[in-house]
Amino acid sequence: MKKIIGVTVALCFVLGFAGCGSSPKTAAATTTTTTTTTAASKPERRIGGAVPQFVKDALKRTPEDALVGIGTARAASLSLARTTAATRARAEISRQMNTMIQDMVRDYSAGSEVDPKAALSFQENITVALSKSTLTGSSIVEEDQDDNGNYWVVVMLSKINTVTEINQAQAAARLAVPAMASFSAEDRMNAAFDRAYASELGVGDR
Repeated sequence: MKKIIGVTVALCFVLGFAGCGSSPKTAAATTTTTTTTTAASKPERRIGGAVPQFVKDALKRTPEDALVGIGTARAASLSLARTTAATRARAEISRQMNTMIQDMVRDYSAGSEVDPKAALSFQENITVALSKSTLTGSSIVEEDQDDNGNYWVVVMLSKINTVTEINQAQAAARLAVPAMASFSAEDRMNAAFDRAYASELGVGDR
């Protein structure tokens, strides 16, 4: 009887040790997640149509708060092609300023009691004044000829010079339309520049 009890106890011990030894060890898996934060960069200016790479590179170097005009021409002489392309590039900047003025006058009219006819006349007067502007503060940032013989010119007008041009045109327009005396383009300039940057750039080619 004692032998049976001893064998039973010994068997229990053996089974107990075997159970402990065969129990799977659960290891906690530690996963390390590395998050890389990429600084959000402002999108590049959009350009309408196909342009040479050197034009795209020039646009990347221009300040975000500057107006940029692109002009291209092909002429009998390189000098004439260059002059024509530069003129067309500046015309593109004038077109952008006119668009800015249209947006600003429209926004102003929507929130004021000004006569719509007066606002339209004011806008037209500014447009005429800007069309006569020579953009003396503008500068050529890139120019070259492509493989097809087309001459390209990229012209930039800084924000300071743009504000000066618009303020001068605005002053002349106020004399013609006194009802718009309280209009201030400068108060709306930052939003106008943001819209101009987001809009697609055209290429003056005719």
